[in-house]
Amino acid sequence: MVGDLDIIKSGLIDRIEHVCERLLPDGKPEGGLWVAWNPIEHDQKPGRLPALKVRIRNGDIGAWSCWRSGAKGDVLKLVAYVERTDIKGALAWGRDFLGIRSMSPAERQNLRKAEVVRQKERDHKAERARLFKLQSADQLFFAKPSDKETGPAWCPQGTFAYGEGTAAELHAKAYFRGRGVDLDAIPNLNRYSFRFSPATEWWKGARYENSDGRRWKAERGPLFPAMHSAMRNRMGIVTACHITFFDPVKPKKAPVTPAKLMWGEALGAVIEISMGPNAVPFWMADRDGLVPDPVVVGEGIETAASFSEPVPEARVWAGGSLAGVGSAPIDLACIEWALFARDNNAGNAQAQKQFDQALAGLERHGKTVVVEASHVGDDFNDLAQGEE
Repeated sequence: MVGDLDIIKSGLIDRIEHVCERLLPDGKPEGGLWVAWNPIEHDQKPGRLPALKVRIRNGDIGAWSCWRSGAKGDVLKLVAYVERTDIKGALAWGRDFLGIRSMSPAERQNLRKAEVVRQKERDHKAERARLFKLQSADQLFFAKPSDKETGPAWCPQGTFAYGEGTAAELHAKAYFRGRGVDLDAIPNLNRYSFRFSPATEWWKGARYENSDGRRWKAERGPLFPAMHSAMRNRMGIVTACHITFFDPVKPKKAPVTPAKLMWGEALGAVIEISMGPNAVPFWMADRDGLVPDPVVVGEGIETAASFSEPVPEARVWAGGSLAGVGSAPIDLACIEWALFARDNNAGNAQAQKQFDQALAGLERHGKTVVVEASHVGDDFNDLAQGEE
């Protein structure tokens, strides 16, 4: 039984959905993840969403994390965590699950050879899935009218540019005015960051079915008016599309949780809200004679946008998440220093840990980073509205 770690780990990865069904039976597949409550933390409470997520398709299969507790690891650590044992105990569990104990040495060797082939197939499939996400993220931002999905979502009427005056654009602007942000009043607003959709599918509400090794969308999710925001990397390439879904009648967020979704590869990319006094997008700001600007980086669009009017001398970016803030490309020559506009998550240990990681990510570039937290509400957008 010694020396079979490789075939046990590969075997568990190859059967990851069955592993999740056994360890996390209250969970279910959502996109490429198995999403469940944390059976160790007993975190199922009214108003909460499941926080333990295991990668079951595309990418690093078997990798998991609980964003509420901070626990994470690979598939063997998942077994050890849920079964409350160590790696030795996880290997024993894996041997029983895969039936390896009853195999002869020759059978185990054949299994090892087969797992090498399957690992190559998984790697190839993961790379194809990554390229699809990158391509479809750009297509989702610039969506064309279609009766088919663009990436994960159906966007039947496509998206429209900022300034076209569509009903979807007016609806989105009314939402932001209700949040104390007038997009039209932002100095040097980067209009290329935003497009508006009369109807985008909230794909988290879709129903999927599995049969004969295939998985397909059996029923689409609900449609809502939406704002599509481009998350661009340092070269200006749209690698992720951030979507804010709005209530179809009132200028507020859609009645779904979460009302914001991202599709693509968001780390290393940001939504540029304001281009600062140079009025040049950050991916084109390598021209001679341009003086570097400070940048304000916030997690959400509303938080970041709250700085755009009162701080016209700075670029303003939204990272989409704390991890996104930490990976923002502030090392670009057009950035002089950064202000990290953090949300007010006092008392939340996990949010504090994520903040510390994001701050370390910004500071690794060697530039000055100043942290500001709102003293009112949850974030600076609450402060801008005067909420107590």
